[in-house]
Amino acid sequence: MERAVVIQGSLRETTDAVLFLPPAGSVESPYLSVGEHLPETLPALHCEMPGRGRLAGQEEPGSVTAAVDRWLDDITALLPHGRRLHLFGHSLGALSAYELVIRLEAHPRHAVRSLSVSGAREPGHTSRTAVAAAFAALRHTTGQDDDPGGTWLARDVRMRREHRVTHRPVRAPIALFSGADDPFARPADMAPWASFTTGPLLGTFTFPGGHDYYLSDPAAVAGALTGLVDGRRGPLPASPPT
Repeated sequence: MERAVVIQGSLRETTDAVLFLPPAGSVESPYLSVGEHLPETLPALHCEMPGRGRLAGQEEPGSVTAAVDRWLDDITALLPHGRRLHLFGHSLGALSAYELVIRLEAHPRHAVRSLSVSGAREPGHTSRTAVAAAFAALRHTTGQDDDPGGTWLARDVRMRREHRVTHRPVRAPIALFSGADDPFARPADMAPWASFTTGPLLGTFTFPGGHDYYLSDPAAVAGALTGLVDGRRGPLPASPPT
């Protein structure tokens, strides 16, 4: 069965990798342009939702838990023991990244060195009806060219609405990413994520733009992620950029 994780770059002779978790309604990874700006020594792994695009022949997960468990299986099969992972999840992907870190830390085959959450309130904050309304509004403002009928977006909204949050702090340090004009998760709204880790807060990274800010300047996002990785290899910078 074809894996639901795509490798961008080479895993040979590398110790760190960035793992991207998809937002709601995505087909192929929307982060490929960000991965193009990462250094050659920092490969990217892109999680994609089964049942869509190149994975159309596979069963689509019926829950956030099922999707995360599938990605965990593929990551474990792909990566040699001991690799250091840096997760980035945007919107629904932030919740998926958090749940994936919980699983990775419970079975420490790989070290999770950082968790970057983007464009999403902390798990459990937003009511289920508000989540549905927010994603419906998002569809009208940004569009989903690969999902013209909104079928996949609707399924992802349902998964998010039905998900029961673990509410368990992780050990991985957390970084907060957001668009300055994001109507769904303003920079100040991201702060409560700090209570979801027993580790340090690595900083708040705010970029021009709205909810899909990372599409406008992927090089800047890649630069921030590279800085986090370098900081986890050695001393962290005293003042992360905002």
